[in-house]
Amino acid sequence: MKNDFVTVLDFGSSKITCMAAVRLSYSGEFIIKAVGQASYSGFDDKTFYEPDKLESAISLAISQVETKLDCKVRDIFVGVPGAFCASATSEASTTFHSRKKIEADDVTEIVNKANIHDGTDELSPLSGKPVYFLVDDTIKTYDPVGVIANKLTGLVNFSFMKKYFRNTVAPILLNIGIGEVYYVNTCEAQANFINNAMFNEGYSIIIDIGHITTNVSLCGGRGLLFQRTFALGSGYFASDLSQITMCDFNFAMAALEKVNLNLEVKAGDAYAVNGRMVEASQTNAVVKARICQIADYIVKSFQLCDKDIPIDTPVILTGGGLAYLRGGVDVLAQQLGKRVQLYTNVNPQTNRNEYTSTYGLLFEAVRTNKTKRGFLAFIRNLFKGDK
Repeated sequence: MKNDFVTVLDFGSSKITCMAAVRLSYSGEFIIKAVGQASYSGFDDKTFYEPDKLESAISLAISQVETKLDCKVRDIFVGVPGAFCASATSEASTTFHSRKKIEADDVTEIVNKANIHDGTDELSPLSGKPVYFLVDDTIKTYDPVGVIANKLTGLVNFSFMKKYFRNTVAPILLNIGIGEVYYVNTCEAQANFINNAMFNEGYSIIIDIGHITTNVSLCGGRGLLFQRTFALGSGYFASDLSQITMCDFNFAMAALEKVNLNLEVKAGDAYAVNGRMVEASQTNAVVKARICQIADYIVKSFQLCDKDIPIDTPVILTGGGLAYLRGGVDVLAQQLGKRVQLYTNVNPQTNRNEYTSTYGLLFEAVRTNKTKRGFLAFIRNLFKGDK
């Protein structure tokens, strides 16, 4: 018997999260039913740290969901972190002999023509999804089916997964009884979810500052245009404080909960932390210095982007680190020289910044849900994961 919920597995930089939800609509609405989580050592762009402990962490996160639902998870959507993903865009066109009504097969032809997978040994294709279409080189649309035209042009984003990730994760899932696995580019799913949740129709820049990694993405309305990951995150704040102030790491973490970068502190001001005092001016300076470095990495990341980014493109910050640091958004905005919005959602179930990547995976899973509905379903299943 098939489960009536979708389940996703999200690999954060310090925690693995399993989340199950019930679909409300094929447009991406869902209700979260269960959450499981396990801490682990994370990863870099080449390998998982402590891979021998990975199976126990994955199993713990999934088993928590199974216990809460009193049901065995049989299939799962697995988010591939940015460190193990690559993406690229390609354009293709079809010119018709005469004006005609565009059909789903015409869209399929565009995606097939644009396909750039070269069969490399290190990467496996994940998906090919249209970002947008141009009808007769003038009219921009996201769904051209039914439009009368002479020519159809599509910009298609292709995502790829490092085979190391699949070769590491797939045997673990199979060993714990999960036979169907669908891999999803986490950055793409997160960007599309945030754009939808914050009603952005055009371009947006998504910055997800995690514990030890940061993902930056450029979303072009309905698809990913650029993504990059670098090994720097909010976990460095406590490490810096620990080294500079000669305190232990746990005390430094507690001190961060008191930090307010918007305060105009002066000599003698201090934060009270667990009955101890830490000098406010020095603490703020240490944290600001690391935020400045993260901002510098963000700028350098987008210097590698070959897309023209409109000057009014909104910048949205999410993730479980800087988003919760008082004044952190303002310091980042000052360093980037652009207004930075904090991710928000009117739905209280999906309004926590540390889970936006998981929400994105649910958003994608709900819309896909292993159905064969029209041309969008074909595109989503053009490159299948393990089954």
